[in-house]
Amino acid sequence: MWYNIISGRKDGEDMFPNLMAEMKRNNIKQDDIAKCIKKCHSNTNFKFNGKAEFTLKEMQEIQKNIFPGLTLDYLFERKEK
Repeated sequence: MWYNIISGRKDGEDMFPNLMAEMKRNNIKQDDIAKCIKKCHSNTNFKFNGKAEFTLKEMQEIQKNIFPGLTLDYLFERKEK
C-alpha cells in the first residue's frame, strides 16, 4: 500500500469516510457530486482524494441538495491520520 505525501493517507483510504459511506448507502456517485457542485469529474476526484479542497460553498451545496438530513460536520469529518 502506498502512502500519499500530500494528504498523509495510504492509497485506498477515504478522505471523508462518512460522506463515502452515505454515498454508498444512497447509490450516489462522484459524478452526481460533480454535477451538484458544477465541477468536472477529475476536479471532483481530486477533492475526494485530498489533492484539492472542497470549498465551504461546495460542501453546503452537497449537504443541501444531496444529503439534507445530515450535517456538514458529519459528512465532511476527516479521517485521522
